[in-house]
Amino acid sequence: MSSTEIRRQSASIIRGLQYFEAVARHQSVKAAAEELGVSQSAVSHQIRELARVLGEQLLIRSGRGIAVSPMGQLLAERLSSAFSSLQASLDEIVGGESRQLLRLAVCSSFGPGWLVPRLSSFVEANPGIDLQLQLYAQDPQLSHQVADAIFSALPVTPGFSAIPVLDEMLVAVQAPGPQKGRRRMITTELEPQKLGQDWLDYCVLAGLGRETLQQGAWLRSTQYLLALEMARSGMGAALVPDFLARRYIEDGTLEFLDPTRMPSGRVYRLCFKQSRGRENGIGALVKWLRAELSPERGLSSAVSGSI
Repeated sequence: MSSTEIRRQSASIIRGLQYFEAVARHQSVKAAAEELGVSQSAVSHQIRELARVLGEQLLIRSGRGIAVSPMGQLLAERLSSAFSSLQASLDEIVGGESRQLLRLAVCSSFGPGWLVPRLSSFVEANPGIDLQLQLYAQDPQLSHQVADAIFSALPVTPGFSAIPVLDEMLVAVQAPGPQKGRRRMITTELEPQKLGQDWLDYCVLAGLGRETLQQGAWLRSTQYLLALEMARSGMGAALVPDFLARRYIEDGTLEFLDPTRMPSGRVYRLCFKQSRGRENGIGALVKWLRAELSPERGLSSAVSGSI
């Protein structure tokens, strides 16, 4: 093969890698073609040729659409990291303002309750990073398709790095007032066989008699945020994470039913793909988080979120 043919083949492979990375990121040939400014057939052709050269199936049919194969997923992750590093190097060489999008996924209680009140210092310290917050009702799955970095209490899966942030602690709160005798109790444990188990465990830990506290049937909530607002409105007492209740305790719109704090068993962590740990945006986020959790700031993982 002549040097010209080698260069031509190399250029074709690089183009195929670029097209495949866009398809894997969008999970769509159409969206990738629009981003790249080429036709869908051109994208499909390049990916077929890339799969032939690599000897691997990169995309598979999934219903009416496509999905990335396991080997394709591995390749997409490596390409995402490589392209990010290449872009950073080019920005450094060319000069001028370099901007990077950092997608950060959080669950509904941790995001507004712990992360957002602290996040302004990260934004101020990293003006070249465009931060995009993505809120999920439950813990977001650990996948680079979800976000670049993820705050989650799910078990850490292989291939991910994790930095412990805090152990979730639950506190019993209610609206202030002459709360004597029994009151309605708001639970987030909704499975029939475990209904109200959070309060049953709390009363045992705190040495309280539930039968002397509870009035009527359980009030049920699927989310801590909803349970918190139900308590603030005077509907009853709720068990919620202490980092959610803090500001409302401080401004007097909530009070403790009892000072006991109960571990929920959930540990929040910052998670990201190990292969992407050297990227500028993730590196900056890790550096900021470690400073936030430093003992001298009183925010070590063992005590952060306490009231």
